[in-house]
Amino acid sequence: MLARLGLPSMWIHLISDSAEYIPMQWAWMDPLLVAVSVFIAVITCTMALQMAGLAQKAQQMPARALAQFSGTVSLGGGIWCMHFIGMLAFAPCASSEFSAVHSAMSALPSLIAAMVTMRTLQQPVRTWGTLLLNGLILGLGVASMHFWGMAAAHASNAFYYSPQSLLLAITLVMIFAVAALMVHRRLPELGCQPMIVNIVSGVVLGLAVSGMHYVAMDAIHLPVGANDLLEDDAQHWPLVLTTAVVCLLLAGLILATNIGMRWRQMFEQIKRSESRLRAVVDTAVDGIIMIEGNGTISAFNPAAEQLLGWTAQEVIGRNVNILMPQPDKDRHDGYLQRHLATGHTSIIGSGREVHAQHKNGELVAVRLAVGRVPLPNQPLFVGFLTDMRQRRAMETSLLRSEEQHRTLISNIPGVTFRRSAEAAWRPLFLSKAVEMLTGWPAEALLSTPERMQDLVLSQDMQGLQHTVHEAITTGLSYHHEYRLRHRDGSMRWVTESGRGVHDEAGQVLWIDGVLMDNTDSKARNAEFVGTVNAINRAMAVIDYSMDGLILQANQNFLNHFGYTQEEIQGLHFRIFCLNSEASYEEDAAMWQQLQQGQFVTRECQAVTKDGRVIWVETSFNPILNASGNPFRITQLLTDITARRSLSQALLEAKERAEAAATARSTFLANMSHEIRTPMNAIIGFSEALLDTPLRPTQERYLETVHRSARSMLRLLNDILDTAKLDKGAVTLEMEDFALADTCQLVLSAQRLQAEKKGLQLLMHIDANVPTYLHGDALRIQQILANLLGNAVKFTEQGYVQLHASYEPATSALHLRVKDSGIGIASDKLERIFDPFSQADASTTRRYGGTGLGTTISRQLAELMGGSIQASSQLGKGSEFHVQLQVAPGAAPRSLAASTLPQLQPLHILAADDVPQNLELLSVVLGKQGHTLTLAHDGLAAVQLRQAHHFDLILMDLQMPQLDGLAAAQNIRAWEQAHQQRAVPIIALSASVLEQDRRSAFDAGMNGFATKPLELPKFLAEIARVLQDRVLPSSSDASIQSASALAASSTAAAVSDAYPMDGDFVDWPSGLQLWGGTAPLRAAWARFMGEQGGRERELRSLCEQADWDTVAAMVHRMRGAAGNLALRQLHEILTRMETAARQQNAPQFAALLPAMGSALAQIDTLLCASAHYADCSAGDNSDRAQPDGMTALSAAQHQQAASVLPILIAALQAGEIPSKALEQLSQLLPAAAMVPIQTALDVFDFDQALGSAQALAYHFQPLDHGKTPHVAQP
Repeated sequence: MLARLGLPSMWIHLISDSAEYIPMQWAWMDPLLVAVSVFIAVITCTMALQMAGLAQKAQQMPARALAQFSGTVSLGGGIWCMHFIGMLAFAPCASSEFSAVHSAMSALPSLIAAMVTMRTLQQPVRTWGTLLLNGLILGLGVASMHFWGMAAAHASNAFYYSPQSLLLAITLVMIFAVAALMVHRRLPELGCQPMIVNIVSGVVLGLAVSGMHYVAMDAIHLPVGANDLLEDDAQHWPLVLTTAVVCLLLAGLILATNIGMRWRQMFEQIKRSESRLRAVVDTAVDGIIMIEGNGTISAFNPAAEQLLGWTAQEVIGRNVNILMPQPDKDRHDGYLQRHLATGHTSIIGSGREVHAQHKNGELVAVRLAVGRVPLPNQPLFVGFLTDMRQRRAMETSLLRSEEQHRTLISNIPGVTFRRSAEAAWRPLFLSKAVEMLTGWPAEALLSTPERMQDLVLSQDMQGLQHTVHEAITTGLSYHHEYRLRHRDGSMRWVTESGRGVHDEAGQVLWIDGVLMDNTDSKARNAEFVGTVNAINRAMAVIDYSMDGLILQANQNFLNHFGYTQEEIQGLHFRIFCLNSEASYEEDAAMWQQLQQGQFVTRECQAVTKDGRVIWVETSFNPILNASGNPFRITQLLTDITARRSLSQALLEAKERAEAAATARSTFLANMSHEIRTPMNAIIGFSEALLDTPLRPTQERYLETVHRSARSMLRLLNDILDTAKLDKGAVTLEMEDFALADTCQLVLSAQRLQAEKKGLQLLMHIDANVPTYLHGDALRIQQILANLLGNAVKFTEQGYVQLHASYEPATSALHLRVKDSGIGIASDKLERIFDPFSQADASTTRRYGGTGLGTTISRQLAELMGGSIQASSQLGKGSEFHVQLQVAPGAAPRSLAASTLPQLQPLHILAADDVPQNLELLSVVLGKQGHTLTLAHDGLAAVQLRQAHHFDLILMDLQMPQLDGLAAAQNIRAWEQAHQQRAVPIIALSASVLEQDRRSAFDAGMNGFATKPLELPKFLAEIARVLQDRVLPSSSDASIQSASALAASSTAAAVSDAYPMDGDFVDWPSGLQLWGGTAPLRAAWARFMGEQGGRERELRSLCEQADWDTVAAMVHRMRGAAGNLALRQLHEILTRMETAARQQNAPQFAALLPAMGSALAQIDTLLCASAHYADCSAGDNSDRAQPDGMTALSAAQHQQAASVLPILIAALQAGEIPSKALEQLSQLLPAAAMVPIQTALDVFDFDQALGSAQALAYHFQPLDHGKTPHVAQP
């Protein structure tokens, strides 16, 4: 193998197994020389690569050859020098002599390999195969030089090589050589600078050469006994120095050659650059002016001469401001000096349009760009001037042309486009109107050509392409309709019209055209077609000529009349009309209107083919031409025969319903009369009896009768109110009122019932609610009474709350009644507004009631323009929301307090068929000092009037033989015939219908009074009718206000019975609120039953400073005192609550005796009324219960305890045990029976049962055999 490498085999001795050898030791190497050898290898390789780069850039052949030769010598010589310095670093070689011939000849392989490498490196394109081959050649050259050089040492005969290490050294040098060449090619591709490329590649190649040398040295083995070769001999240093000097000389030579070539190359480049620059400047279209730092012109090219009219000789050396107009001419030097001093730039490095001054003084529009060239002494400025005159003229022309084009394009309807002639819809130009058509701006469609094609529906694209292709082939224009998808997803119908544009060779360049949006037109056409189809499906349609001849009819028409199209075409429209003279005249007049273009509609009868007569609703529509003249008549016809029959049936049903409603109203009126007439006697006589001296038991029984009658009257009024509301006979009495007073009045009425159940009765009125409103306060009070009454009735524990709010913008009053009661199931919630209906039957059995309260409330709310809704959750409570339209009002005028009107003694004729009513009138009016003449029917009343003179006639409306209306008419007729003064007549009726009131006045009556009689209202009505007979002491306000009269009348009676200071009890308010003395006294009794030991309890809490409990307790007492009309106690408790909240103990303690004194006065009042039995004069604050209870004997106690279970069982069955009640009334004091009796008076069995059970609890025996007692209620 070595022979094939070109080396004599005797130069290389391989180790054999027959001899012993000493392996090479690195201790035999001189480290300094090793480092020098590696350094020389890297430096010379790097310089060789640098020379290769210069050879590649050299333009002339001698320079390229010189660079190539220098590189070859540098690379080959460097390898040779590195090798011999490395050999001298090896001790056996350093002590040996060298063959000069072999030493010189050993440089040939490295020089040959270097020359091949340099030729490869200067090639502009080097393939990887070329680099691989060159790397192998370089590696073999380095190896050959190494072994040839080793053979030059005489000691080489004693060197034996390991075959493996030898092959490793040759392989490594080849690999590293190839790697160095590949790195030299790859790094420039990665963007590395040439110097970096040469250094990195030189390092790799130098390490490859030195690495091969020392790996081959490591393969040397010395035979055993050759120790003399290891002796150190310093004679090798001259050779080392000689080699280093040669190497340095070569490096210097190469460096000088490199510098010279580089300088010459740069000089040639500068000359070429200058020549190019001069050529550019002289041939440049733009003017170029070079300016020195002091502002003088140093160069002026021909273009500048032509532009400004100056020659270069005229301006060079002069200040550049001669080329500038004012004011820039005077300011230029200042600009230049400021720039040189501060570096501030305004136009340097950028361009702008300015005016330069021509030699003849003309201003030339130019674009000026100034660049600065930094020089050692002072900078050089280069100005570039572009003539803008022609460009500006062109721009002006283009702008004018573009404006004309834009105006033309914008005025063309639709989207103007230019598209390629290809099959794809690729736009070249689109007008701005395309954005309205597609939702995409023109720029977006032009920047993405395929988007326009995507907008065309795929199913329409093939037809469009076919149409366009045919037009291009034939050279004709085309029109095609297709669909585009808008950006928002909607569909647009467009019509594309276009034509191909051809060049001189007949080839299509592009297609110009217009896109028209006809979506609206399509929609209108579709709507028109749909409308026509809908009309044809729903109606019979027929067309006539202006002469009345049938043109055509739709299938609906043919089906209605039984004809075919052929049978009627050309016939006159009269074939469908009745054959009568009136019909002829009507049709002739109608056709004359149609010929004038008038629209005619009517309902008439028509005749079918089979002679059947039908009712039709038809319209004749003249169809106008473009001139506005009718040219055709279209008739639309609908068969209304069934509707006419239904209308007739409905009319008959309406008449029957009206008759039934009239019968119902009559029935209600009769029922009102029949029921209210006996009730008049019951209520009137019970009131009269109550004014007579009675025993306590009789008084209690009579009050029960009186209250029961009024309860029945309330039930009857509910039914009648519902009937009146259904009929619309209820009218609203609009007046100003205070909402807070109305709400407080209703709450006060429910307060006692709520307190008996332990319920919190709450009220909250928002601050924005007006103090006064204008509306029907009575109806609002009625709604609240129904709702709050139900809330208290159906709530066992918790609270009942009334909340009021107001919306000023809509004048809407919101009233909400909320409770924590039993609630209503969601599926039964709506039923509660049905008449006579409650949530379920068990509710009716347990709580009673008619089920009309919520019905009346809703009817009243709707009557006042409002509504009512309910929401509830079973077991958690209910909420009723009432919304009413109530406007803000003003403060109402206060009513003057007065007594009953005082009348002069009158002679009165009273006519009534019920003896009890006549007796009641006699009793009531007799007390007033009036004289009555009684008539039992209308006929007798007429006869008495004719025979006697009367001041007033009271006439019942419904009487036998002759009713009140007829009797009044007869009386008025007789008075007129005999010229007698008309005696005032007041109608008496149990009817509440407005029709009866109007009928009475129509019959000549002057007034109207309802039964049962309410004395204040009745006397007020008499006073109104007989104003001349009213005594002066009576005030007008008493005549106008019935409620005030009733309160004052009752209050006067009570004041006479119980003489007390009027400041202590507010009798008018209390009686108006509680409806009479009996319930008011009963409430006082229950209140006093709860106050046992109250003064002592409050005093103890005050001493303990438990002010929260004190304030809460006093607050409850104060509310109850106010509702009970206990004016003085209410004022004391108000001051006590203020002191408690302020924690003012002295003031609170000072008020306690006043509270005790007020309670004692109430006790005294109850004793005076005989409702507290056996009242003692002790301290009321220590009283646990009425003394009469504690005074019961054991036998009485046992008897009461045995009767109470009977009472409880009867109440549970919904019955009133009269015998048990009578027994208990005889055994127990009146105060103990008041809660039960009061509940039964209003038929509240549940409350009566609770009171009875509580009473029974108090009669249970004590433990440990103690005497039974009655506990505090």
